[in-house]
Amino acid sequence: MDRSKYSQGVVTFLGFIVLILSATSAGQAFAADAGIRVVSPPDQIWVIEGDLFLAGVVSNGQKNVAISGVDADAKKGQINVTDGGVFGVGITLKEGLNTIRLESGSDKSLVNVFYTKDRKKKAPPQDYKRFYVHTKPAALLCNECHRLRKGQFDFKKLVPARSNCTTKCHEDKGKAKHVHGPVGAGVCISCHSPHGSFEPSFMERSGQELCTICHQARKEEFSQKVLHAPVEEGCTECHNPHESDMRYQLNGTGDRVSTLCYNCHEKGMFSKDHQHAPVEEGDCIACHRPHSSPNNFLLIAPPAGGELCFLCHEDRKVEFQMEYLHAPVQEDCSQCHDPHSSPNKYQLIKKGDDGTLCAMCHADATPEIYATINNATVKHPPVAEGRCVDCHRVHSSSYPSMLKDSLETMCLSCHTDLGDYISESKNRHGPVQTGSCTECHNPHGSTYSRLLVRDYPTEFYSEYGPQKYDLCFGCHNKDIAKTKTTETLTNFRDGSYNLHFFHVNSEKGRTCTACHDPHASNQDKHIRYEVPFGAWSYPINITRTDTGGTCVVGCHAPKTYDRKVPKIKAH
Repeated sequence: MDRSKYSQGVVTFLGFIVLILSATSAGQAFAADAGIRVVSPPDQIWVIEGDLFLAGVVSNGQKNVAISGVDADAKKGQINVTDGGVFGVGITLKEGLNTIRLESGSDKSLVNVFYTKDRKKKAPPQDYKRFYVHTKPAALLCNECHRLRKGQFDFKKLVPARSNCTTKCHEDKGKAKHVHGPVGAGVCISCHSPHGSFEPSFMERSGQELCTICHQARKEEFSQKVLHAPVEEGCTECHNPHESDMRYQLNGTGDRVSTLCYNCHEKGMFSKDHQHAPVEEGDCIACHRPHSSPNNFLLIAPPAGGELCFLCHEDRKVEFQMEYLHAPVQEDCSQCHDPHSSPNKYQLIKKGDDGTLCAMCHADATPEIYATINNATVKHPPVAEGRCVDCHRVHSSSYPSMLKDSLETMCLSCHTDLGDYISESKNRHGPVQTGSCTECHNPHGSTYSRLLVRDYPTEFYSEYGPQKYDLCFGCHNKDIAKTKTTETLTNFRDGSYNLHFFHVNSEKGRTCTACHDPHASNQDKHIRYEVPFGAWSYPINITRTDTGGTCVVGCHAPKTYDRKVPKIKAH
C-alpha cells in the first residue's frame, strides 16, 4: 500500500467521503453513545481487494483509536480521531482471515475480514458475505460529503459533492448524447457507495430501489399486474446507468427501440417477409409498455375484441361491428394474425389463400364440414382450392355463416348465366324463391353430381327407383311416381291414369329434370323451355286447361290429357 497518499482524519475513496453513517450499504447505523462503531468494512465479510479503508466513529470523546491485527497506516498503531468523532485509516490485508482489533478508552471492537485472491483456491467461510469496494482509493476530507454542525457530523443527509471520477479514471463517461443526471453533475455517490457495498459495483441499493429512490414517480408504473422481467431484476438491463446515444439512456443503437429489445428477444420472429408496421419501424412500445402493464405481454391495451388493434386501426372498426362476429375477433386478433411478422400476407399465422389458416380451427370446430370436404368426389372449386374468403368474410358479417352477402347473391355472383336465367323467369322453384341454394346443393362438396345434397340420377333416362330421387322426395311426395292410378296424388293425369308414373316409373324412365327446370321457368310447374337430349334440345310448350292440358314437345307428337274426359286411348 502506498502510505503517502493517506493522512489522519481522511477516510475516503472513489473520490468521495467514506463516512455515510445514516444508513450505508454495509447496514450500519450509529447512535451518539455507541462507543466505537465501524462504518467500513463490516464484520464477517470477504473481499478480493487487499487494500481497504477502515472508517468509523467514536462517541466517547477519545482522541485516538488503537488498531492491531492488521497492517495499518497508523503511527504506532494509533489513529487520530478528528472533528465529529470520525476516524479512518488505510489497511493492508494478508490472505486468509484478518481479525482487526480497535480500542478507544474502555471501548473495544472486532472486525473480521477474509481476503482471497482466488475464491476457488482459497474459499471464505460459508457464513461470510462478499463485500465490494473500490480498487483505487483516494483521500478526501469527511466534510466533502457530510456537514459538521456544532461539533457533530450530520450523517442523515449527504452533501451532493462533485467527484473527479469522470475526469481522473473514468474519462470515457459523460460524453454520449444522453447522460444520466448524476453522471453529468459528477455526483456519483447518488448510486455508488464510497464505503463499499454488498452489491456489485458497490451500489448503494439493489434492484428497482436503486432507481426509484430518485425516480419515485415511476413506482406506480412498476406495480401493475405484469412486470417486465428486466424491471423486476433491475433497470440496468435496459438502461445504461451512465450514458447512451439513445434517449432514456437505452442500451440500444441508433434511434430504434427494437435494437434494445433484440438484446433479449430473438430477432428472427420479427424479421419475416410481412412485418407489422411498428415492428418494421422498430417501435415496440407502440404496442407494449416497457415496464409493467395490467395486460398480458405488457400490452398497452387488452387484446380482447380488438381493443388493442383499434388504437391504430380505427378505420377498420366498422368491419368488426356487423351482426355476426367471427369468434377469434371477439377473443384476440392474434388468433389469426401474428402481431410481429409472418411469412404470410396480412401477417397471418398460417397461409390464408389455401385454407390452412381456417382449417387450423374449423377442422375441430366444424368437423362435419371438413368431413364433407375431405370425402367429396364432386368438389366446389373455391373450396377445393382453399379460397374460403371467396364466400366468407373473415371479421364480421351481416349474414349467417359469415357470408359476404345473401346466399342467393353469393351463388349467382359466380353462376351469372343461371342468375340471368332466373331473373328472366316468373316462376321459381321454392328454394330458389327463398334464396336457399343449400336446400339442394352443398357448397363445400358432395359425393353426388352437381354438389347435390342427396341422390339424383345423372342420366336422361334411368330405371325407376324411389331412392334415386331422394333429392326431390326430400320435399315432394315420394309416392307421386309410384302409383299407376290416382285421384289425389297429382293433377298431371288422364282420367285417373298417373302421367308421372307413365313418364318416370319404367325401365327407361325419364328423370324429373327431363320436363321440369329445378331453378325457374316462365311456364307453370317449372316446366322447362326445352328438353335437353344429348347434343339436341327439344322445345316444350304446355297449354293448360281447367281439367288438363296439351303438351307439344319434340320427343313425341302433341298429346292432350284430361282428368275428367280421358284423351289417351291406351294406358
